[in-house]
Amino acid sequence: MKQLNFKQLLIGALVLTTGLYGCKKDSVENLQIDPVTGKYENGFFVIGEGSYGQNAGTVSFYRYGEDTLNIRAYEKENPGKILSNAAKTSTLQFASIINGSIYLMSKVNGPIVKINEYSLKEEARYVQEASNWRSMIQVDGNRGLVSANDGVYQIDLNTLAVQNKLTSVGAVNTGDMWKKGDYVYLLQSNGAKIVYANNYSLVKSFSSINRGFAQTPNGKIWASTGSRLIAIDNNLDTAGIALPVSIGTFGLDAPTRITASAKENAIFYHSGKAIYKYIDGDKTSLSQPFINITEDPFMVYGAIRYDKNKDYIVVNGIQNYGAAATVNYLLIYNASTGALVKRIKYGGDGVTTDFTKIFFNDLAIFH
Repeated sequence: MKQLNFKQLLIGALVLTTGLYGCKKDSVENLQIDPVTGKYENGFFVIGEGSYGQNAGTVSFYRYGEDTLNIRAYEKENPGKILSNAAKTSTLQFASIINGSIYLMSKVNGPIVKINEYSLKEEARYVQEASNWRSMIQVDGNRGLVSANDGVYQIDLNTLAVQNKLTSVGAVNTGDMWKKGDYVYLLQSNGAKIVYANNYSLVKSFSSINRGFAQTPNGKIWASTGSRLIAIDNNLDTAGIALPVSIGTFGLDAPTRITASAKENAIFYHSGKAIYKYIDGDKTSLSQPFINITEDPFMVYGAIRYDKNKDYIVVNGIQNYGAAATVNYLLIYNASTGALVKRIKYGGDGVTTDFTKIFFNDLAIFH
């Protein structure tokens, strides 16, 4: 047998080691550790009002499956900027996701702020000396509408330049809006209005409707008088159903408490700690609450929302007002079965009034 000298053995060992290292390096480089393509993609956003005179409004992020909430994510991505006026006396109430951006509207002399949907970096800001903004929708392209306490304005969604006020509807307090096909639905203090999307001329009015809007897969737009759910069909005809308990409201300067499934023709709303689910055409579905929240003490804060990405119902809540508002909850339920999916408790101890832990999270929005 031919004998190998020490030099040959050393060279062979180096070649073998190099080969193994190369294989190991390739394996590590090809390993998919986190398939999420965006920093704030695989989850949803939680919008907080802020605490009057103490803290600005907040945008936090929940990543699906986690047991924590990424608090004040907007502030982390935009150091030195706040979602309120300088005095922190404006509160963040509404938010909409449009064309890759999140639009945030504040009431009582607060700004309109546009941030990137996936990085949360601020893209534009509109500040008006006296303002009282409500909600925002896209009409088409960069053409949008923003509602306020004195009517509805056209707005450029790119620059945030607020333009002329609509004259086809009253210059009165206006809250939620909805766009479907050729129509725009507006909720005003003197009722609901439907206008054409192309020229904003008035189509129809409903004086008794004071809550809305949501849309089910069958194309119906849903609103409410408080004690009745109202469905508006494609012909703009209405049909109503009496509710066992009324749908509450914080007024037009807070988001509607109605939300709709994208999986079935069902509407959800809450009253106290009870969440009701009405399946279109089945009045027996209202015979008892769909979900009874068992946390105690607990109050739903703001509006529950349906997550179409996961078929979830998302609920934000606090223990109570005062120091108890430091105890925050994010509850997630299966919208088909009502089963609790996730319970997250965060913030303070409920005894110490720590304003850094008071968020008044009142709305969830989804990609």
